[in-house]
Amino acid sequence: MQLINLRLLVSNVPTSIQFWRDVMQLPMKYGDEAMGYAYFETSSAGIELMQRDAFAAAIGSAPAPAPSGQLAVIVFSVDDVDACYAELVARGATSVAGPRDHVEWGARSAQISDPDGYLVEVYSQLPSTDAPAT
Repeated sequence: MQLINLRLLVSNVPTSIQFWRDVMQLPMKYGDEAMGYAYFETSSAGIELMQRDAFAAAIGSAPAPAPSGQLAVIVFSVDDVDACYAELVARGATSVAGPRDHVEWGARSAQISDPDGYLVEVYSQLPSTDAPAT
């Protein structure tokens, strides 16, 4: 089994496209705001955006309210957490937690939020750690 992409069910596709394209600066391989869908490429699995109500209709389900709380974290490995976090916030990302060392994880990380509240973490291993690479 191989993970090929993550599908984020979103409330506003144009706003989400702007975040993932302009703030996160991921290459958008396909986007159709009228259809309520976009696909972004990463160096590993892709990220899809799909209008929440359109997905519910596609699987024959009643539209569900937008979830609340921190249900998942999308983690990106970066060389410099502090610089990446500062750039993301400067481009309009909502800060959740600034850069800090997590010795228990063997990592330095910072978290931001996308327009639907999905958490995005930028992460790098601390030097001289035996923590597994992700």
